Amino acid sequence: MKTTRSAIDYTARLIALGILAFLLLLTLVRARAQTPDQSAASPAGVYKLITVDGKSVPCTINHDGTKMDVQSGTFTITTNGQITSVITLSVGDKKNVRVERTATCTAKSGALTMKWQNAGTTQGHVAGHTLTMTNEGLAYVYQK
Repeated sequence: MKTTRSAIDYTARLIALGILAFLLLLTLVRARAQTPDQSAASPAGVYKLITVDGKSVPCTINHDGTKMDVQSGTFTITTNGQITSVITLSVGDKKNVRVERTATCTAKSGALTMKWQNAGTTQGHVAGHTLTMTNEGLAYVYQK
């Protein structure tokens, strides 16, 4: 069988396109691997309250002998380390009370140190998109 010049040109072009596609894919994979994960680099963002003391929100908890119904919560960390924590709860006949607190924080290797306005200091931790902390004996888990 005689091979024509156009068949050889076509095969060479297919091989060249295959190599080019492979190199492009390799370049994209390498660039993605070298891009830093911003969620790991900075804890900044808005986190939604998922659990309080292991109970899924909304839930009922007992804090210092007082029954509270926790409806929702958010925990916002800005890029400059400002924190706003908002929790909506009901205690006794007071329904849907919005409790808002502010703090400043420093972050190092996932560990957060929060200094609350007119209050004490709390330690927390960010791993991936999850923020955990214990405050006044209650364990909180938030998800970004």
